[in-house]
Amino acid sequence: VVLMDMTSMSCFQVEGRDACALVRRLSCNEVNVEPGRVVYTAWVNEAGGFEADLTVTRLAAEKFMVVVGENAHGHTEMRMRRHIGEGEFVTITDITHGRAQINVHGPKSRELLSRVSGTELSNEAFPFMTVQEIDVGYANVLAMRVTFIGELGWELHVPATQAVQTYDLLMAAGADLGLRNAGMQTLNSLRLEKAYRDFGIDLDNTDNPIEAGLGFAVKL
Repeated sequence: VVLMDMTSMSCFQVEGRDACALVRRLSCNEVNVEPGRVVYTAWVNEAGGFEADLTVTRLAAEKFMVVVGENAHGHTEMRMRRHIGEGEFVTITDITHGRAQINVHGPKSRELLSRVSGTELSNEAFPFMTVQEIDVGYANVLAMRVTFIGELGWELHVPATQAVQTYDLLMAAGADLGLRNAGMQTLNSLRLEKAYRDFGIDLDNTDNPIEAGLGFAVKL
């Protein structure tokens, strides 16, 4: 089991009457899903080339969270704002600096989280590509069961004011499990083994999702 500090990831809250219409317009995959679902999708230009590679999570009927790599922060925000239609009401809030993102990955990640949270984390109670608000110690954390490394794991979006306490709690709870810190080189190595693509390295705005082997995330 490893812990990764992925706080550099960019995070936006998109909400309002026409939030769903906006993210549907931008996304290749279907993001009009039940609240609590995480959707992996591409955003492309008129030629079909990648503009962003990200997840769109539906938190409520009119509330979404967009998580994208730090190398596409300004571009992603600009793209959302430019595509709000005339007469539409959507509020876009950059919440990147208000939270820390601590990822827990590996075969023992469920055991580790179960030690610090009262939430039921079984496959049935917390399926892949879903999100729940859980307790981690004294913190209320938005937990996404999604991984960029191909192992069991969760992204934990922690209020910035509770990030250090949450990190310390996880490190202490995982000591006998062999919990280690892991960084971007580890992430790159593992995601390459899984053939997960990385925007800006494997993909750019001249590649389209079909050519990139990501047709499964496109709803024609």
